[in-house]
Amino acid sequence: MKKLTFCALVAVLAFSSCKEENKVPATTPLALGDFELSTDKITQNEPFTITYNGDAEQMESFYHQINQLKAYPYDINFTNKEATITVPDSISAVAFNFTVDGKYDDNNKKGYVLKVHDADGNVVKGSNTSVAFYPSSYGRQFGLEADKAAIAEAMEADLTASPELKEAWGNGYINTMFRNDKAKGKALVEAKIEELKGKASLTEEDYGLLSSFYGMMKKRDLADSIRTVAIEKFPEGKMKASSLMNSFFEAKDFADKEKIFNDIKAMDSENSNLGFFTNNLASASYKAKDMKSFDKYVAMMDKPMDKASLYNSMAWPLAEEGKDLDFAAKISKSSLDLLKQAENALDDKPQYLTPNQYKKNIKSSYNMYADTYALILFKQGKVKEAIDHQKIAIGEGKDPELNERYIQFLLEDKQYQAVSDKANAFLNDGKGTKKMTEYYKTAFAEVNKDGDFDAVIADIEKKAHEKELADLKKSMLNEEAPAFALKNMDGEEVTLASLKGKTVILDFWATWCGPCKASFPGMQKVVEKYKDNENVVLLFVDTMEDGADREKKVADFISKNKYDFNVIFDTKNKETEEFDIASSYDVSGIPTKVIIGPDGKMNFKVVGFSGQNEKMMQEIDLMIGLLNP
Repeated sequence: MKKLTFCALVAVLAFSSCKEENKVPATTPLALGDFELSTDKITQNEPFTITYNGDAEQMESFYHQINQLKAYPYDINFTNKEATITVPDSISAVAFNFTVDGKYDDNNKKGYVLKVHDADGNVVKGSNTSVAFYPSSYGRQFGLEADKAAIAEAMEADLTASPELKEAWGNGYINTMFRNDKAKGKALVEAKIEELKGKASLTEEDYGLLSSFYGMMKKRDLADSIRTVAIEKFPEGKMKASSLMNSFFEAKDFADKEKIFNDIKAMDSENSNLGFFTNNLASASYKAKDMKSFDKYVAMMDKPMDKASLYNSMAWPLAEEGKDLDFAAKISKSSLDLLKQAENALDDKPQYLTPNQYKKNIKSSYNMYADTYALILFKQGKVKEAIDHQKIAIGEGKDPELNERYIQFLLEDKQYQAVSDKANAFLNDGKGTKKMTEYYKTAFAEVNKDGDFDAVIADIEKKAHEKELADLKKSMLNEEAPAFALKNMDGEEVTLASLKGKTVILDFWATWCGPCKASFPGMQKVVEKYKDNENVVLLFVDTMEDGADREKKVADFISKNKYDFNVIFDTKNKETEEFDIASSYDVSGIPTKVIIGPDGKMNFKVVGFSGQNEKMMQEIDLMIGLLNP
């Protein structure tokens, strides 16, 4: 991509102090990475073309239409590498999101966010704010970085030019300013509190705002007392219903849960959590073997995806244990039928997903649930049917565990040639397991009686190793690792500066995080392997965890499981309520592993856990090897 001049770049990507004339010169094509817009001036209700100039086999694109502080996703559907888009007259900015060959183009964490113009060629009111605000909200999930000062500056400039925006932004203006300019935001909150206190009579919504504002100011006691008053004044209101939610989750007895649910439903029939409560009650009644209540609450579930998820969560444990297989098969098959219904029920699509993304989620769920059904069929002795469904489950063959079951089923059906061919392909692609290698060996002996299996496997492992190394090299980062100084369980301070020259692995986790804990048996083996290597340091960063007993809870967990982990405690910013180190490393979900090289650069960042400790350990070994040749 050619470099743009400073002011031109800012006009495309973010708000800046460069003054921009209301009238913009005639349009010219605009390059956005491997994509090109037919215009550098997006105008409401005027179609424009976006062209993909790359040659990648896989490319996915969508964009957000931004209406002031809110963004709505839309697919970009290409035909012969071209797509035509029209932005309606309610939109103030657009943000393009491109993924090519599985890699998202974040444009150096700035994204591609553009202002929108009206029919007269003027920049739409609020565009500066929309462009500056997007990276801090919707853009965060794509790794974009926001400029707090720019957001506050943009809001003030837009309000000066168009005071009516204050009403359009509503309390979003106060909340946004509070997060991005603490002094000015605090003044706005205090003024709003005084305004509400001065009203002769407060509505339930007013009480809710007042409580929220006191909470923002860290005046918890006042916030709680306001909520108590509101609940007394509006005993059947939404705040009362909201207060019952915690009671629902804390209730141990099914009858208590059921009563609380009915109370919430009566007070707030539009409560967005009702579907979750219904799901919870259906699951609880199933566990209690109360099938009458189970059928009752399942009947209340009106979204096929929710019901399918419930059925699969019930069927999978039965499939693993080989229990009650007829019932398991019935509900598992129903989960697949429900997902087929969901494909034609786009009205249930969450607002934050495009239709294509929603359909992709349905397909992913279908593959996962097909895996459940296939295992049930296999344990029922219906091997050929199991193979048919497992073939669907493996999809593109990216999940080694699903691939392993497919090979297992084929071997059980004595399809030795198919086992040999497919296992070879999976293993060559690095998507196999040790168990799959054993299955392959059995089949190989049947179809290649004079073949040298050890030589074949050695060649596969060499190629797989080389491929994985190549993929890791492509994913390598070269970002300065943020400094930290945190206390460990012994009260000793651990600093990144003191570890310069070493490879440092940060494993962000919490005691409440299931996937984190599932990965720990493997991480313990990693710790044991490198305990005598003075050039490798593993630190387990406890984060996103609250409570006065936090340190004791963590210490008890580590001790109980006999993990030899050096745990350090992330600190929490009292003003933003964000965890400092997780925030500085842009960790939005856990588990996340960050690998820092000897030069102090963050070289790898791995989010999530695949469920395969063996694979995780191998990947960590390769990353350490790359950084310590």
